[in-house]
Amino acid sequence: MRVIAGKARGRRLAGAPGMRTRPVTDLVKRSVFDILTPYVEGSRCLDLFAGTGSLGIEALSRGAALAVFVECDARMVAVIRRNLEETALAGQARVLHADVRWAVRVLAGRDELFDLVFVDPPYGHGLVPVALELVAGHRLVRQDGIIVARHERRQEMPDRGTNVELVRLERFGDTVVSFYRVTGGGQGGD
Repeated sequence: MRVIAGKARGRRLAGAPGMRTRPVTDLVKRSVFDILTPYVEGSRCLDLFAGTGSLGIEALSRGAALAVFVECDARMVAVIRRNLEETALAGQARVLHADVRWAVRVLAGRDELFDLVFVDPPYGHGLVPVALELVAGHRLVRQDGIIVARHERRQEMPDRGTNVELVRLERFGDTVVSFYRVTGGGQGGD
């Protein structure tokens, strides 16, 4: 696993030793960020179920202004922090060791707004639609912001939800990446 582009290009990212994880492949990461290129520069990103922090770190490397990482596993929080230090991106990041539901409520209570949100929970638990509704319902994403959800092919995903609509879908074998745009109810551009 590595950073594909930007100021930390080529830097290797630590994984989760001894843990069963599904790291984002370089192919998927490259495809996702090719699509997101117009939205990344200067953006505020939220990486939910962050794992190693690969998606948020890629965004920071490509010019995002800030990334907030949310991860409930203490071992993975340590990995994210190590990866941020190794890529020299720690100064643009915050890492929350927390459950996603709690973290979303806290961030919403602070009136935080994000341009890009990555949702990448463990497969097989049906968490993507729940997280999508949670993020959109708490109005954490600016109007016209993007929510990127990685999930397994058999996971049923809505075309529309609270303040969001599906605008693009990319398939990579058993992995699917769904792109949602915040439509109404998201907050404005300041």
